[in-house]
Order: sequence, then C-alpha cells, then structure tokens
Amino acid sequence: MRVPHTIPCNTYQVYHPSDTTENLQGEVNRTLRSEDVTWDKNIPSTLVTLCVQSLVSNFKDKQALQLLPDEDRCLLLETLPIDLPLIITVPLLEDGIYWKRCSQIRWQSLNDVRDYEGSWKRLYLERHLQEYIENLAPEDFVHSEVESLVHLCSSYVKRLNILQLQAPQPPTFLGSNGYEWPTEIVSVDHINLEPFIKGLVCLEELHIMFGVRQCGMNFAWILFKFSAMDCLNIGMGLNSAKCMKTLRIHRSTLDDTLVTILLQHMVKNTTITRVDFSHCNIGDNGALAIGKLLIFQPTLKELVLCNNKIGAAGASGLASALTHRSSPLKLLDLRLNVIGNQGVTDLCSVLTNSEHLQALILVSCGFTEQAAIKIGHMLQQNTSLQALDVSNNYLGEVGGEALSLGIKDNTTLLKLDHRMTGITKECESSINMSLKHNIDRYKRKQRELAEATGNNDEE
Repeated sequence: MRVPHTIPCNTYQVYHPSDTTENLQGEVNRTLRSEDVTWDKNIPSTLVTLCVQSLVSNFKDKQALQLLPDEDRCLLLETLPIDLPLIITVPLLEDGIYWKRCSQIRWQSLNDVRDYEGSWKRLYLERHLQEYIENLAPEDFVHSEVESLVHLCSSYVKRLNILQLQAPQPPTFLGSNGYEWPTEIVSVDHINLEPFIKGLVCLEELHIMFGVRQCGMNFAWILFKFSAMDCLNIGMGLNSAKCMKTLRIHRSTLDDTLVTILLQHMVKNTTITRVDFSHCNIGDNGALAIGKLLIFQPTLKELVLCNNKIGAAGASGLASALTHRSSPLKLLDLRLNVIGNQGVTDLCSVLTNSEHLQALILVSCGFTEQAAIKIGHMLQQNTSLQALDVSNNYLGEVGGEALSLGIKDNTTLLKLDHRMTGITKECESSINMSLKHNIDRYKRKQRELAEATGNNDEE
C-alpha cells in the first residue's frame, strides 16, 4: 500500500493493532489490512501506477507532469527522486509536496516553514543557495555557473544568511625536508558576492559573517579577515538591490577603512531600512562615516552598532548626524561601546528636541551619574522616546534620582531598563510607577484610536 509522503509513518505505528486484536476470530482471515503498509506487496501494480513509475524513471527526458490527473500527479511528486537538477525542477514543480520532501530529507533540523512564509520551495532554495555560497572556494568560482544558479533562485530567495565564507587557499612551497609549507597569503579576497546580490531581484535581507566555521586545528586569523575588494563587491551589488531592506555584517573584521569603502556605495541605495554592523572593529572614524550615511540615506530607520570600538567622538558624530535627518531614525543601538559621559551628553543634547527616535540602547557604554543627570534632563523634554536601556552602567544614587525626576515629567517612555546600575530601591519603585502611568495612558489612547477607526469604518 502506497503511503503518501504527507502522512507520517508514526501515524501508522500509533494505530497499529495489538497482537490480541489481530488474533480475534474476525481478523485472522482478513486479507485487506489498512494498518499494514506491506499488505499488498505481492499484488501486481495497476497500469496507471506502472505508467507513473515509468514517468518518474524518465522524468529528466519526459516531463509530462501537467498531463496527469491530480491523483496521479500527487503520486508522481511523492516518488520523484530529490536529486533531480534544479534547472528541471525549479521552473516546472510548484511549491508543495516535492519541495517538502527535498527539505526534510536533506536537512533534519531548522525546517520551520513558517519562517519562509509557508513556502517549502523558498525554504529549499534559500538554504541550498546559502550552502553553495558558504562552501564555494574563491578558486572554484565560475561566473557562468553562478549566474545560472542565481537566475533559477531569483524569484524565490528573499533572505540570505551566510554564516561563513571560504578563505583563499595559500600557495605552497616544498621545504628542504620534503614537506609542503603554505606561503604567506597576499590576498584575502573571498568570492565575489556582487552577482548574488545583484541577481537576486527579490532579496530583502542579507546577513554575512566573514570567517570559517569548524576550522579545527587549521585555525588561523587570516581565515577571519576580509579585504577592501570584498567590501567593494558588496557595495556594487547593493547599488542594484531594489528590494533590500536589511543589511547585516556581523562578527567580522569590518574596520573604519572597510566600512568607509562599503558606505560609499551604500549611499546610492534607497531601500535599506536597517543596518547592523554588530561585533566588528568600527571606531570613531567609521562612526563618523556612518553619520554621513544617515544624512544622505533618508530611508534608514534602524542602526545597530553593538560591540564595536566607538568612543565619545564617534557618538558625537552620530548625534550631529541625527540633527540633519530628513527622514527620522527610529532605533539606535550603541551597546558595548565605551562612549562615556561625553558621548551620552552629546546624544542627549540632540534628543532633547527630537521628535523621531523611539529606541535608544546604551548598555555597558561606560558612563556614570554625570551622564545620567543629562539623561534625566533630556527625558523631561523628549516626546518621542519609547524605550531606553541604560543597564550595566554605574549610575549610583544621584543618577537614579535624576532618572526618577526626569521620567515623572515624561509621558511617552514605556520601557526603561535600569538593571545593574546601582540605583536605590526607592528610585526603582518611582521609575516603575511612572512607567506604569505612561503604559496605561498609551493603552488608553490606543483603545480610543481603535474605537474611532472602527466608527469611521462603519460610517
């Protein structure tokens, strides 16, 4: 009995009858046993089934899928081999049973189709392209092959999450003892990502991490570096990315020089709304370059610079850029950058009259009660900030009182994370009480807005 791929085998195991049931008087001579998937193993297949099996065996040469009735088409899709060339399957086979089989057989985990808008075809092609890029060595890069693969996947790939990029292999020389030794790598250029970014016309998210996973005993720092040419290629690709919304380069050696090269081309892109350069080596000069991007990039809404080397000068440059924003930045994340009291002070001077920034994250930024006082004064006048995180900075009793007084006059802040700041219990209680009042006010306004909208719709 053919078991459809959509019915799990565990279902049959659960409903399999016990030995006692099988030995009942009415069960002994029963020939048709639906609970036994092998009951009809020795019964000859129907002519229709044989025809479908023949089509499956010769599918590369004869793709007669559209000529079959629905039932026979399902049988064909459930038995097609999953190693057919993509050049055949992608244009011909729609989303459904076949792509679900391919995904579940090839990968045993991370097959939550909900992360891919319910599309098994998108899941398979995104993960296939990811593995292809991650395992492609620079010396094996063939432009025509890459273009062909990108063309096939272009309409289905919306997110590309690259967790590694193969480093170029160093040339070797033969030592006096007969062993081959690697020479110093002159170039650290990885594969050219421009054809992928430019060719994937529906690409909305690009996540890149330069490095090699599971390198083991072959570890070398050179495996985790990337070059100016890599940045240039990414930037050139972004020029043509008409749907790109999120760019994330993280856990990489992206420094001031490299980020400047990248931003020179990013400035021409008008669709990116989120930039994430977390866990890199960006310093003050890089932050100043990013500040210039804020001025000329009106679509950017979220900027994440977590765990870099940005100091007070870089924070001041970002603050200065916020004053020139024609289209507002909604989120600024500077956690794990030691911007100190001066950097926070400069940010607060801008946010005092800001009408746009909604979330500011300053976790472990190395400031004290001096900056906390400025934050308190800023909160008294700010009307846009909804979330503020100052955790893991020592503010002490003075800083806690400044925050408490500042939030009492604030009507928009809904979340203030003050953990591990050394403020007193009294200040914590006062802050939480003020936040509760703001949250209740916000919910009340939302209900009133919903009721007003509902009335307008009825009218």
